[in-house]
Formats: sequence, structure tokens, C-alpha cells
Amino acid sequence: MTTKQTIGDKIKSLRTSKRLTQSDLAGEDMTKSMLSQIENGKALPSMRSLQILAARLGVDAGYFLEEDQSAELTRLVHDIEAKFKRKNYQAIVSAVKPLMDGRLPMTVDAARLMGFYVNACYYTGTEGGEEAIRRAVEIYERFNLYVESAKVQYLAYALLFTQSRYSESLELILRVREDYVSKKTGNDFLFEIDLHYAESVTLSALGQYDGSRRAALAAIALSREEGVYYLTDHLYRVLSKLALMSGNLDESGMYLDKAKLFVQLTEDEQSVQLVHLAEIRLANAERRYEEAIMLGQKYQSKGTRYESGCCLQTGIALYHLGRDEEALAVLSKVILPDDAYHPLDRAAVFTSYAYKAKIYARQGKMEEARQQSEIAYERVGQYPPSVYTQFIQATYLELHG
Repeated sequence: MTTKQTIGDKIKSLRTSKRLTQSDLAGEDMTKSMLSQIENGKALPSMRSLQILAARLGVDAGYFLEEDQSAELTRLVHDIEAKFKRKNYQAIVSAVKPLMDGRLPMTVDAARLMGFYVNACYYTGTEGGEEAIRRAVEIYERFNLYVESAKVQYLAYALLFTQSRYSESLELILRVREDYVSKKTGNDFLFEIDLHYAESVTLSALGQYDGSRRAALAAIALSREEGVYYLTDHLYRVLSKLALMSGNLDESGMYLDKAKLFVQLTEDEQSVQLVHLAEIRLANAERRYEEAIMLGQKYQSKGTRYESGCCLQTGIALYHLGRDEEALAVLSKVILPDDAYHPLDRAAVFTSYAYKAKIYARQGKMEEARQQSEIAYERVGQYPPSVYTQFIQATYLELHG
């Protein structure tokens, strides 16, 4: 049964999700005080008022009058959201997957549940995310929640990316942006930054590095303009790596310094680890090999999830210092992480074989050298040109005449 309280809750939830103040939503058609009473379940809006509020919130008035979502489903959404914040993705898949047989109602709570499920599918490599996206979009568009529809469609970008379907991923991002711009009733700046970031990452996966840089800079400009600084440390790390690959070490260092400043603000552990790894990478690029080794040893002692990347950078430094046996021992620990979906990340990992090949060649072990270089060469065959693929290909040609 629809009550004053449920109508008020839905109005308030939509208003806050769209970052509107009560004054923004009330406009000249009602007082802020009246809207406050409606949101708190103390007053029932007239049908005309409800239609005005619905239009400003970008939904059909019927959305506020639909039957209450079950208390059980609401509790489940809250539980799944808590699991998502704890990154307990497998538990989300286990809880929601049995419900994907059609038992979920056509309600906004069900669409939110499927959004969490799609993300969990991405992180666990579980199939079924595409169907969840389709059903969530159908629900959101039923209530004219076009921004929410665009957001859930955006989740498909990550699924396509994990399948190395980078061109399709880029097409989807551009299509979602077009839908968002044409149908939005307000600005969701965080989502717009998400789209810029996804475009930057996907363009770099396609080898379009200038476009990747422009998209990252556009995201930072929007972030600065709106004062939200969302994903800023990630974006500066992207820019630092792009500059590093182009050989512009001063610019790479400048962007890395900016990333470090924002990491200090967020205190996000994953970002801290990635910045530390970027510092070692830059030290190697600047031929500060002893410092790179020192940073790597300090980093490895923490036992982070990026230990393999640290071993790669430490091994590179040892190679350049001529400490071959140590370098081989460290490079042998380099593995391809399960979540390394970007071709640049994967190509960087495969340079470990090329470095081992060069060490073996330096030691006169040509059979082992050619074998290692062949592994690297074959694995990057379909990747876009980069400093990593160029190094691997040059090593292969050097050893195979």
C-alpha cells in the first residue's frame, strides 16, 4: 500500500541522488517547508504537485504510486550493498544469482540489486552480467530514470573490457554518454567523470594514447571545475604513465607528484600501493636503479597485491646493474595477475621474459634466451604498439637475426 511516508521517501531519495536541494526541487510551485513535510511523510502532495515533482526529478508520476517494494527485498539490497562496500563479491554472486531466474519484481530496488550483481560478476569473472544489465535498464526506463539507466549500461564497459573487446567498449561508452546528455534532467558530475575515465582507459587499450590523454585531462578539468576531485589520483597516474611511455620523464614525475598528493587525502590502500609501484617504475626510467631496488625491497616487505609488478621493476633495475643471477631470481617471481585486463599491463608483465632472454644471452645461454624471447613475442602479438611491445619485439629480432 502506498502511503505518505513511502511517497516522501521516494521523492527524497531521488532528490538527493540528483544532488538537488529542497529549494531547487520546490521551485516556485511550492514552499520549501511544504516539500520538507512531504519528504518526511507529514503531508500528501496533490496529483498536480506530484506531477510537477516527477517532471523535475525525471520520472513518471506513477513511480511514486507503485506498490511498496517488499521489506524482504529492501533488506536484501541493504545487505548486498554492505557486502559490496566490503568487496565481498563472491558472496554477492552467490546471493543474487539464484534470483536471476525471473523472481525479481519490476521495481527500482530490484534494478539496484542487479547493478551490484553486475559489478560482482566483473570482479569474479562470473557470466550473466549482460542479462542483469538488460533487465535493470528495462526497469529504470519504465520509470523514466534515464540517468540511472545510463549508469547501469555503463557497467557493461567493464565486462567488455575483461573480454578484450576494446572497440566495443569504446562504442558503448560513447553511446551511453550520448544517451545521458540527451535525456538527463540534471548533471551527475561523478558519472560524467566515470565516463571520461573509462574513455581514457579504453583508448589507451586501443593504442590511441593522445586521445587517452585528452580524456583524462577532460575528467580532471571537470573535477576541478565542480570541486569534487573524484578519481583524481587515478587520472594523474594514468597521465604519468602515458608521459613515461612517451619519454617525457619530467611530465611523468609532475603528474605522479600530483597523484601522491591526492592519495594522501584519500588514504585509499590500493591507490597507495599503485603510487608506490609508479615511483619504482619512474626511478627505473630515470636510471636511478639503486633507488628503485631500495624502493622495491621496502615495498615487497608489505606483501601487497602488486608484488608481482614490484618484482618486475626490481628485476629490471638488477638487470641494468649487471646483477644477473639476482635479476633472474626476482624476474622468475613475476606472474600475470588475474585482474590484469589492460593490454599495457599485460605487455609490461611479459617484458619479464624479454629481460630474462637478454640476461641469458649475456651469459651465452642462447637456447634459453631465444626460448624466453619467443614466449614474450608470441604473447604480445595482438597488442597495440607500446614501449613494452617494442622492447619485446626488438629483443626477439636481436636474438633471431
